[in-house]
Amino acid sequence: MKKLVSVLMISVLSAAVAFAAAESADSAYHQKRYQDAIKIYESQLEQGTSSDLYYNLGCCYYKTQDIPKAILCFERALVLDAANDDARSNLSFVRQKSKIEENEPGGVLENILKNGVGMLSSNAWALLAGITFVVMLLAIAAYIFMDSILWRKVGFFGAGLLLVAFIASMACAFYQRAVVKSHRQAIVMPQNATLSKAPHTPSEKEVAYQLKGGTKVCIVDSVVSNLEKKETWYKVEAPAKEDAWILSSDTEKI
Repeated sequence: MKKLVSVLMISVLSAAVAFAAAESADSAYHQKRYQDAIKIYESQLEQGTSSDLYYNLGCCYYKTQDIPKAILCFERALVLDAANDDARSNLSFVRQKSKIEENEPGGVLENILKNGVGMLSSNAWALLAGITFVVMLLAIAAYIFMDSILWRKVGFFGAGLLLVAFIASMACAFYQRAVVKSHRQAIVMPQNATLSKAPHTPSEKEVAYQLKGGTKVCIVDSVVSNLEKKETWYKVEAPAKEDAWILSSDTEKI
């Protein structure tokens, strides 16, 4: 019993401390002390992440004109909660205002699939699949036990459609979970990053192109090109660009 009381007390105190920190960070933000708010929010991240926490941090970084970090935080907020409309709208706003390519790496159909599936988190898709499965069982029961021919037809065809919906929802849930765990997407962090045609510091002829800070790229390969310096280079896909190499230190994985 004493252990239970101690655990409850610790939980209450932890919640109180977290609430006080959030209040302090929000107060600093509204007082335009953005650097102070950033320090508090980042200290909270050490205790645990959340979509709202990354959203708040992204707003602070935007106010300090650190566009790459603001975009990174909004992207991480959406990874944790794909239904965070505030993070989605702010991300779109920052990209448009900063004139950063918003197109996702990949083909048109692939990006339509990503955007559609990305509207819900993996947990939300799994919940939808569970609900669909229960309704499908009810439709099967209607087909088996109902005397009315009309209800039996509704149950038969409804069960078939619901089975397709169930499989699609489960596929979306697994896809979203794979995206979250893949760590293949990253944000370019310097204001301007030079990409190379080969995995090493490029000569003038080897420069592929430059990417603006805040651009999202997809990592497709990585190599360590210099064993002494241990420089890791990522081969990346960028919007409307050919694949090229960028220093890993010039990116932050989402």
